[in-house]
Amino acid sequence: MNTKRQGRSGRREAVVTAAMDLFSRKRYDDVYISEIAETAGVAHGLLFYHFKDKRGLYLEVLRRMLDELVDLQRRREDELTGQQWLRGVTLRQVEYRREHAQTMLVMMRPGGHDEDVDAVVEQSRRAGVRFLADLVGLTGELPPRVRITMRAAMGAADGMITDWLTHGCDLEVTELIEAVYVVVVAALGTVCEHELDLKTVVGGPPARRT
Repeated sequence: MNTKRQGRSGRREAVVTAAMDLFSRKRYDDVYISEIAETAGVAHGLLFYHFKDKRGLYLEVLRRMLDELVDLQRRREDELTGQQWLRGVTLRQVEYRREHAQTMLVMMRPGGHDEDVDAVVEQSRRAGVRFLADLVGLTGELPPRVRITMRAAMGAADGMITDWLTHGCDLEVTELIEAVYVVVVAALGTVCEHELDLKTVVGGPPARRT
């Protein structure tokens, strides 16, 4: 790769990095092209060269974040059990969404405002369902009831984290993780009891109190 092309690639990456930071901390309408350019240390026109407009850059940021969110679901070497894997993923997701709060709130809330944004959000939700399927060892096309319930479990987790973020993170992270874990495992228990021994995977649904 020649030096000029490397320079363009480096400047483009600087723009995306700056935009990710700004969009994570501010609402979309409160972030300006001039601010992104200044933060990235590039000429104003470079943003239009690479992304056409602010919306194009925003979509690139969302796609980049989607890739990072999916990577957070990857099993780590020290996550030897399903329970450790699920708790680890929950912790990584919570921390990432707290660090990128404004952008994540867009990705966790219902869509319907922008088809391209909704497409990224949909990919994120399908990736979440795929993670749960991998967690419990289900391959191929999921039975409708299992798929729907897993989707609902991920939606519940998103809703819990959204509420937490919009209330100033007013619960300790460890407590939030436990709350999300209990809800997800309970949901899985309603559809997986005949597919596999859930207790051997993630500890089983919480015991009912009498």
